[in-house]
Amino acid sequence: MLSRRWSVPEEKIRTWASHDRLHGLDGLRPKRSAYSEQSKLQALSHQDREQLSSREVAAVYDIRNPNQLVVWQRKLQESGLQAFGNTKQGHPAMKPERRSPALPSAVTADSAQVLLEENKRLRVAAAYLKKLQALIRAKKSAAPTKRI
Repeated sequence: MLSRRWSVPEEKIRTWASHDRLHGLDGLRPKRSAYSEQSKLQALSHQDREQLSSREVAAVYDIRNPNQLVVWQRKLQESGLQAFGNTKQGHPAMKPERRSPALPSAVTADSAQVLLEENKRLRVAAAYLKKLQALIRAKKSAAPTKRI
């Protein structure tokens, strides 16, 4: 419904929602980053180990373009580990990179799992409350009104 209303692909809305759930408003702001060889391999191994989609892994690791993971995977398959060597192109960066240090993979994986479980619980609770409200409204409208 949102995708039709605003003419935005549904997949893009899902990506935005994932980033918002995991990173808040910062997850929706534009971001330009250079990812280290270690962070690329960490994200790809997490995706492979947990059998997650590129969109899910991108949300966990705050990678704004989920297709970047597909590109990294293809490079890894074609060229092996040397594909991720330090191969910066173009002009050097004007400002030093201001990224927070990466968390160890165990902490990131555990926190991501906790967030996914919490998200699931909240969805169930919201669905329950909606159903309860609908039943209460139906009961009120079906009850005869007394007129004196």
